[in-house]
Amino acid sequence: MSSAATAWNVAPQAWNMVPPGGVQEWGQRMALASSEDSVRGLFSQSVLKSIRALGDEALARRCSAVCGQARFVDYFSYPIRLHLQMISAAMPALAARHGDGEQALWLLGHCVAMDFLDSEAGRTMQVLVRGEAKRLVNNLPSTYQVALTGERSVKWLGPQSCRFIMKRDFMPAPFHEGMLVAMLERLKASKVKVVGRQTNLLDSEYDIAWQ
Repeated sequence: MSSAATAWNVAPQAWNMVPPGGVQEWGQRMALASSEDSVRGLFSQSVLKSIRALGDEALARRCSAVCGQARFVDYFSYPIRLHLQMISAAMPALAARHGDGEQALWLLGHCVAMDFLDSEAGRTMQVLVRGEAKRLVNNLPSTYQVALTGERSVKWLGPQSCRFIMKRDFMPAPFHEGMLVAMLERLKASKVKVVGRQTNLLDSEYDIAWQ
C-alpha cells in the first residue's frame, strides 16, 4: 500500500490492491522501517496480550519467538520492525479465527486500546481529559506519541466530528479504527463512528463522529 512504490518497484497505487494485514503488506511496511522508527514496550506488550486473548497461548509464544522478545519493558523503545514481525506472525491465525484480516486487525486494535486504558498511562490520560470525548480527541496526537513514533494531527469538522491524520504510522487503518472506537466508547460517547482509509502505505486518515 504506498507512495513507497518507487522503493518497491511496483506501479503507483499498487498498494491499494494489497489486502490489509496481508503478508505482502507487512513485508512492505517492514522494508520501510528505519532505525528511528520505534515503539514503546507498553504498546508492544499490550499487543502481545491481545494476541493471546484473541488467539491462544501457543500463538502468543510463537509471536514472541519470531520477534525474539518474551516480554517488553514499558517505557523502553524497541525497533518498530520487531513489533511488525510479531503482528504479522499472528495475523494468519487471527484472520482465520475472526473472519478475515480486516476484522482481526480491528479487534486487535480494540483489544490493545482497552488494555492501554486500564494501564497506569491510560488511567492518567483519562483523568487529564476529564471524561470528555472532545478533550480525548484533542489529546490523541500526544497520547499516540507516548507509544509510537510518527506524526498525528486533528482537524475539526464540527462540534462532534473530526478528521484524525496520521503520517509515518506502520499499522493498517483497521487496527486504528478499533483503537479509536474503544477509547471513545470508554468515555461513554454514543453512536461512535470511525472510518479509516490509507492515503499511503504509512499514512492514513480517520473520520470520527459521535453523539
